[in-house]
Amino acid sequence: MSWSGGLIDWIESDAAYISVVFSWQLQKAFQRAVWYKIQGYKVMAGGPAVANNPGFLSGVAEIGGHIEALSRHNPDAVFTTRGCIRKCPFCLVPKIEGDLIEIPDFEPKPIICDNNLLAASRKHFDLVVDKLKRIKQVDFNQGLDARLMTKHHAERLAELDLKAVRLAWDNTATEPQFMRAYKLLGDAGISARFIRVYCLIGYNDTPEDALYRLKTVWALGSFPNPMRYQPLDAIKRNSFIGKHWTDRELKIYMRYWTKLRWLGHIPFKEYNG
Repeated sequence: MSWSGGLIDWIESDAAYISVVFSWQLQKAFQRAVWYKIQGYKVMAGGPAVANNPGFLSGVAEIGGHIEALSRHNPDAVFTTRGCIRKCPFCLVPKIEGDLIEIPDFEPKPIICDNNLLAASRKHFDLVVDKLKRIKQVDFNQGLDARLMTKHHAERLAELDLKAVRLAWDNTATEPQFMRAYKLLGDAGISARFIRVYCLIGYNDTPEDALYRLKTVWALGSFPNPMRYQPLDAIKRNSFIGKHWTDRELKIYMRYWTKLRWLGHIPFKEYNG
């Protein structure tokens, strides 16, 4: 159940394929495309980063097509829906995938990568749960929309052999929706240790806002997962610094809150990075 890291390439017959998830991997993808082209291969490139920056590789590869690459990034991962009903400005999904569509004939696998599964119809959601019942260690990897969580959703999720149910809490303004969803999961019998929470930091928030969310999740008994904001077209990872932050603050937050298993006994205010 390991991920590729975001950049993969493979050869089929006389064609070389490159799939790029993150925009800061485009330069390396360009180098690989040139190498394959010199070797005489027809080069095909795709993935979220390529879809968002099609001109970057257009001179050395054909862009797009309908090649399934998720299983090459992780053979245990699957989509049961694509797209999303939201238009979050920090998210690439609405731009490259569009509105939500359901995939009823998906192959059940333990890592569910849907961008907004709870926005699907009740019929599709129940189908997903029913097909996952024979799977061990199910991980809803991309997060479930707390605003859409219902008692039905939570109770059905509790029927599964779970590795992780993931929520997102992007700013303190959405605390009521987050806490409501968290309580629904708990009331359904899902232990806090199975609930993970993505906390976006360094976007339009402040260090105080981020710290409140991270500490609250930790106090609830769950692991927060800080997600440092990256512009959708960032060529260098972690180069963006939000207007309320410093680079040092962002690095300290990421180092501490991603290593709670080892650092959790140290109060954050005493941690100096």
